[in-house]
Amino acid sequence: MAGITSTGIGSGMNISSLVAQLVQAEQLPAASRLDRQEATIQAKISSIGNFKSSLSSFRDSLAALKNLGTFEKVTATSGDSTLFTASAEKNADLASYKVEVKKLAQAHALASGSYSSADAVIGTGTLTVKFGTTTYDSNSDTYSGFVQNSEKGTLTLSIDNTNNTLTGIRDAINKAKAGVTAAVVNDGSGYRLVLNSTDSGAKNSLQVSASGGDGGLSVLAFNGSATNMTQTQEAVDAEVGINGLTVKSASNTVTGALKGVTLNLLQAQTGKTVNLTVSQNNSDITKSAEGFVKSFNDLVKTVKDLAGYDATKKVGGILQGDALVRGALSQLRSELGASVKGLDGSIKTLSDIGVRIQSDGTLSLDKGKLDKALSSDRSSVAAVFAAIGRPTDAGIAYSESTADTKTGEYAVNITQLATQGYLNGATANSFTVDANNDTFKIKVDGTLSGAISLTHSADVPGGYTGASLAAEIQSRINGDSALKAKGIAVSVSYSGNKFVIQSNSYGAASQVAVTEVDTDTTSTIGLRVAASDDPLENTGGKDVAGSIGGVAAEGKGQELKATSGDANGLKLTISGSLTGDRGTVKFSRGMVERLDKVLSGMLDSKGSIAARTEGLQKSLDQIQEQREKLDERMQALEKRLLQRFNAMDALLGQFQTTSSYLGQQLATLPLSKK
Repeated sequence: MAGITSTGIGSGMNISSLVAQLVQAEQLPAASRLDRQEATIQAKISSIGNFKSSLSSFRDSLAALKNLGTFEKVTATSGDSTLFTASAEKNADLASYKVEVKKLAQAHALASGSYSSADAVIGTGTLTVKFGTTTYDSNSDTYSGFVQNSEKGTLTLSIDNTNNTLTGIRDAINKAKAGVTAAVVNDGSGYRLVLNSTDSGAKNSLQVSASGGDGGLSVLAFNGSATNMTQTQEAVDAEVGINGLTVKSASNTVTGALKGVTLNLLQAQTGKTVNLTVSQNNSDITKSAEGFVKSFNDLVKTVKDLAGYDATKKVGGILQGDALVRGALSQLRSELGASVKGLDGSIKTLSDIGVRIQSDGTLSLDKGKLDKALSSDRSSVAAVFAAIGRPTDAGIAYSESTADTKTGEYAVNITQLATQGYLNGATANSFTVDANNDTFKIKVDGTLSGAISLTHSADVPGGYTGASLAAEIQSRINGDSALKAKGIAVSVSYSGNKFVIQSNSYGAASQVAVTEVDTDTTSTIGLRVAASDDPLENTGGKDVAGSIGGVAAEGKGQELKATSGDANGLKLTISGSLTGDRGTVKFSRGMVERLDKVLSGMLDSKGSIAARTEGLQKSLDQIQEQREKLDERMQALEKRLLQRFNAMDALLGQFQTTSSYLGQQLATLPLSKK
């Protein structure tokens, strides 16, 4: 200690060592007690961490079971996956089919003439590419017809002196990303511009036209007036036989032929029939249930290891008797054994679908009983686990719910169906498109298009009909970059001597209005800018309207959502053509939501486990404080002992000095010499 010395001169003892040993003897019992307490607390913190990890794993196993998609999966199985594979949506019809792949779809391909260089100059002007069905005989080079595909936009490119070469035109086409790709290919005889339709199928063949400029672009024409490019691959539809009926598809991915089923054609083999089986997908549900059971049983084992008692070794776990662990497991078992409110059939509990609590507290799964339950009442099995609404009307679909939605059965009444916005044009007096009526602008669903240009009738072999001009208008609108960027599209038809433009979306936001027209557009094809009080003004779409559970609900497009009452937060998708009473929706919350709520109370940042861990950490802090106080006491003890031993040593030194002096004095006495 500072200011204290220990020489041991007087006593000859090693006072520092002696004091250190005395201090250590005094400190050791208290320090050992604190060490034992700290080790126990650290072990509890570690064990609670293991318990928390096991709870988290169990919580993770619930994710698939609370997702309705897990219970709605349908599987489509091909009898020969080298010919085709298949997939199915939840709305697919369950059945078996005989499938024959007769022909695979092909994309249209054209090639220009040969040039000596990839930088060879072609020409300037406007290059237009349309998509549609071409009637063309490559053997006789006879182009006898073209019907435009109204679902595809039209590509119009301005070619000038900055991009009038093979590579310049290639880059301009590819930059547009408009359904056609271009490449410059050296086939040995020279460089050619090769065009490929991005989409396969007969209705996606390419029609290429050139106009204006220096006329050089005409070498790329492929239409009824000129076939200056060579067809290197015909646009062909896929053909597949399904139960003896031939179905055509523009793509080798066949959709729509069978409800909810997609066929991916890989190889054509005429005459070979293969089985296609569409069935409920129980394997994913079984796997999720198995994962749920295993995860809970792992949790039980963890609790047994941490809080149980080994009778053989006569040793209890570090958390034996812990109220937190006992209470958590008891809560979970209570929820696992409870029935789901709102279910009134034969399936209400886990036990009803083959999941039982065994005598040792673990779960078991009877797969046979689960499969039987899925076959007899799939929606009730889903309802045991997940929050679900089950409409009695096939035209109503459950979308979602919130924490506010209460279990119950709610009547649905529809007073107004959702509609699409549309524009009725004026009477069309002519189908001729020229420089005086070839441009207009349109606003769809609140988004304004750029200037939309129609192909002149002079460039359309045979001119336009009402149907073909409707296809041209639709193609041009849907090809507008501003509308495409927002995912907005329209359908255009010709009916009653008028062109009708309809938005593809539903609801009040669905709007169509022509905002600008050319000089003669209104007097010829009937498209016009209408005043607000004009009967030709666009007819806006309407949101669905009605009530859920007898309380007025909020409509947006085809979605109807309860915003108050017991059904608050319940959202339904309304389709079909009927208004009035549309049956009921039975809503139940499912067991997983209850389990998740219990687990949240344990695992969240302010949950019981966090609180318990925080309490144990405070105990560790207190032990550290006790250690510091113990150190202070030992320092004080060491100081006192050193002071006392040094005083004793000094006194002994004085005694030795006096003794020596007395000895010397006695030795000089006369009597001492006799």
